[in-house]
Amino acid sequence: MRFASPGRGFILLYALAYSGMFVSFMPFVMVLLPLKAAMAGGGHAVQLLSAGALGGAAVASVANVIFGALSDRTRRLRGTRRPWITVGLGVLCGSYGLLRVAADPVSLLIAVTCIQIGINMMFAPIAAVMADEIPDAQKGMVAALTGIAHPIGAMSAVLITLPGLGGDTVRYILLCLLFVAMTAPFLLLAREGAALPPPPPAPQRELRRFDFVLAWTSRILFQVAGNGLATYGFFYFLAVLDREDISKTSVEASPIVATMTGSTIVAVMLTLLAGKLSDRILRRKPFLAAGAVGMAAGLSTMAFAKSWGVAAIGHAMAMSGLSVFLAIHSAMAMQLLPNPAHRGRDLGILNLTNTLPAMVAPLLALALAPEKTGYMVWLLILAGGTLAGGAVALCIRTQD
Repeated sequence: MRFASPGRGFILLYALAYSGMFVSFMPFVMVLLPLKAAMAGGGHAVQLLSAGALGGAAVASVANVIFGALSDRTRRLRGTRRPWITVGLGVLCGSYGLLRVAADPVSLLIAVTCIQIGINMMFAPIAAVMADEIPDAQKGMVAALTGIAHPIGAMSAVLITLPGLGGDTVRYILLCLLFVAMTAPFLLLAREGAALPPPPPAPQRELRRFDFVLAWTSRILFQVAGNGLATYGFFYFLAVLDREDISKTSVEASPIVATMTGSTIVAVMLTLLAGKLSDRILRRKPFLAAGAVGMAAGLSTMAFAKSWGVAAIGHAMAMSGLSVFLAIHSAMAMQLLPNPAHRGRDLGILNLTNTLPAMVAPLLALALAPEKTGYMVWLLILAGGTLAGGAVALCIRTQD
């Protein structure tokens, strides 16, 4: 059976595949890369992690724009973006094999580069499918579904760290099977086919370009905090636990796993609620403001936390604010794309708000050396950036 777009079947398959994209890289960012950096970097684990994050972000920034533009061409010629998603799945699975056997800084950085190429070969075209196939009147609902992709990706990181799963090889295989299983139904059953609309009139196109710049700016400010939380959250909680010997930390880090699980559950529920309510009142900005304030409050709570319980509460607040903001922001940004013929390319440019912060956060971490000075100043700076991003989003004129 094949589903026509944009019916309920198409939307569900798309939301599942979109979540599969986050499953393909969130465990890598949150657990696998930090653990590999701890093992390969010895006493320089944070520095190696920062180098991996910086190099990976640079590769991702270029790859996403390139594969977005290539998928634009494929859609114009063949009416689909799916070939790039399919090839990307194969590249990513092979790249995780490289990560599994990486045992020194050089091999680790090579594996990170390959993983980023595979991720963005998939992510660029699948992100553009939403702009292609989902009408504006349904984008809020679909954004609510795709908005939980981030916490679902975090939950998959929890899943592969559960005790009793076997060795590291089994965990890597399980991860690959999981994101392939989530993406394959869309590739096999969904059908693209919405006609490309004509470009909007020139005055409206110019206004959209300006608002797109504002949306880009607000998201990049917000994502610096989001990337920092994802990349260094593992080390933050080790500091709260007062664990200095990270080189011997097991993948089965149960207190951290429990905290991430709780934060994920809270974030999923609040994101679904926010998406539903924003559709009902046909307004997005109040939820963007709430997400920004919520994440800033969570980061500030983490900055001053003196106990595990307070740190966990702050983490749940920050993750919830991040998830709500990104979901609602995605729905708004999709409506600001100036040219329907170049959605993949333009979304690749918007995706720089995901990859460039992955370069800023490590530089900030290196400058502040949080493992020596504590995480307070670093987290408070991230909280300030979050509030600034929320303020810029409220300046967008063509959306409420």
